[in-house]
Amino acid sequence: MIGDSISGTETESRWMTAVLSANQAVWDHDFERNQHYLSETWRTLRGLSIDDEIPLTTETWFTTIHENDVAHVTQEWRRIDAGKTDVINYKFRQRHKDGHWVWFLSRGRVVRRDAAGLPARIVGTDTDITDIKTVELESQRMTQRLAVAMEAARMGRWELNLDTGEAYWDDRLLQILGLRDGRNLRPGGDWLQFVHPDDRDEVYPYLADRVGKRLDVERDYRILNADGETVHIRALAKFVDNSETGPRYYGVNFDISRDKLQAEELEKARALLEYESRHDALTRLANRRKLDEVFSEHIASSRSGVSIMHFDIDHFKQINDTLGHDAGDATLQHAADVLQRHITGDALVSRVGGDEFVALMFEALDEQALQDTAEAIIREMAQPFYYGAQKCAIGTSIGIATCRDRDAENGSLFINADLALYEAKKAGRGRYRFYSPSMKEEARRRKKTFDALSAGFEKGEITCHYQPQFDAMTLELSGLEALVRWEREAFGLIMPDEFLGVAEDMGILSEVDDLVLRRVLHDIDQWRGAGIDVPPISVNVSASRLNDPNFADQLRAFDIPAGMLSFELLESAFLDTKNDVVERNLRAVRDLGIHIEIDDFGSGHASIASLLAVSPKRLKIDHTLVGPIAASERQRELVKNIVGIGHMLGIRVVAEGVETPAHTEILQAMGCDFLQGFGLSRPMDGARTGQFLATTAQALAARLQA
Repeated sequence: MIGDSISGTETESRWMTAVLSANQAVWDHDFERNQHYLSETWRTLRGLSIDDEIPLTTETWFTTIHENDVAHVTQEWRRIDAGKTDVINYKFRQRHKDGHWVWFLSRGRVVRRDAAGLPARIVGTDTDITDIKTVELESQRMTQRLAVAMEAARMGRWELNLDTGEAYWDDRLLQILGLRDGRNLRPGGDWLQFVHPDDRDEVYPYLADRVGKRLDVERDYRILNADGETVHIRALAKFVDNSETGPRYYGVNFDISRDKLQAEELEKARALLEYESRHDALTRLANRRKLDEVFSEHIASSRSGVSIMHFDIDHFKQINDTLGHDAGDATLQHAADVLQRHITGDALVSRVGGDEFVALMFEALDEQALQDTAEAIIREMAQPFYYGAQKCAIGTSIGIATCRDRDAENGSLFINADLALYEAKKAGRGRYRFYSPSMKEEARRRKKTFDALSAGFEKGEITCHYQPQFDAMTLELSGLEALVRWEREAFGLIMPDEFLGVAEDMGILSEVDDLVLRRVLHDIDQWRGAGIDVPPISVNVSASRLNDPNFADQLRAFDIPAGMLSFELLESAFLDTKNDVVERNLRAVRDLGIHIEIDDFGSGHASIASLLAVSPKRLKIDHTLVGPIAASERQRELVKNIVGIGHMLGIRVVAEGVETPAHTEILQAMGCDFLQGFGLSRPMDGARTGQFLATTAQALAARLQA
């Protein structure tokens, strides 16, 4: 010892001072003399006063120890009793007087043993390490959470020491690589052998450039693991250079193979849906959307004129009514074949709906050439064909319009061809007519419709009916859809497809939407006032309405019950070109507790990207897709894909156009959520809907009581 000698008393005094300053509890157990010393600090750390009883027997002491620590403390004592060690060094938890647990580090020594070799006296200290253990346990929990998160993310960690060229790969990375040798430390260059041969020409130069310039790494590529499997990875790494570590890369590799596969499957489904949205499922011809797109592209990029031929199949309704829809489908396919054989050269043949077809020729053909083509098509269409053993006779009427300049841009060419078709059919069918200005009489007739619709608004003839929607599995009522109707004086009930187009041309489509919404809210109040339970109601909303900057303020003026209404986006084509006004209105709709639905999904407007952006509660499969599922496996697969896409995105799916029990059974098997169609219930006016709701509620109550 350095310095003057120190007496034993001074040494003991200084030792005790140091122990007390360190907040350590001193204990001294002399078992032969039955003397036990416990310092004041020993009591304080446990919340005990001088009057509190001290557990001196082993059994009593163990009652104060945490149950998870009893085993290892007992094991330590047995080692000491057996003489395997004289050193005491273990951690345990002991209950504080207040009830919480205190972590202690107990250190001491056996200073004397008896004749039997058992400890006769032991002396030591207890140190409160609760804070240290708390940090340690939290660190362990954080490490465990990080490990779970990394495993869930299929992520492996690595480091690369640029000075030594040595790399560290954690166990998850070894697993991704299919390595089972357990070697975490490896030469850094080992990684290159795993890069997929087809990706090496791009990946090798990229990695060499990033490492050479000491730049961070961010790259997706493929590796070929030790099992010969291709794995898609996303590599992310940060370059760090400091005095402690030297130049290093710290990185992670994500196994994104599953994401790639899901993306590929989604892309296939999207591509199929995209193709189906632009082509007719029955004839495989282009549909109206495809026709419009091609026409617009041609007009925008070409100075040449165009010719249009508009076809309508004569006697098609009779085929459907007498021989059934299968024969009708065969008729449409036959007509498509005839048109494709005769419409040659630079042209597009499309089915635009029902029994109507349009041929777009990308040049302004002379009248004789168009006449020759029309006559040849009419002759062949007039020839009987066979559906099975049944002889079928049809024909076609044709309207022809040509434009030799850029005036076609306004879309009037299609209108002109349609006017010419009307005249051909009026002349007795099986004929063709060229458009002439005299056919503008049709426009004057349309003007009369404008006037009648305006008068109908003033007279209150615009109203709404309700079509029930049903749970697909239980067929119990799940909601209503509000459908606009025109109860025209002296003409009766007029369907929306006969006047909504006119309303849009008149610029009053928003007024129609507003009127229907007011009617729905009024009917809800009436029904609830009569004690009728009202299910959620879907209301169609046009694109023009959502593009109205005042729409949100108008909605806030209504007393709209939260969760009772859904807005169906009737013209979903706007979804791919949303603007700030639409975004604001959609946010306001959600804030008011109104759900958003996509109507007519699969008809060629709404895209998957639109669904992700709008996040609707439900999407409705267009009835034109649902109708053929009973007879067409291809159509069933398409509808099944749509249901799957909806569920994958967390969106519930409604099928429209359910007309037969077969439709119901097929859609139930697909997992469709809701059904709507004439086969389940036709639309009803407000009064009959109220009666229907009351009757349905009574039937349900009776069933529950039974």
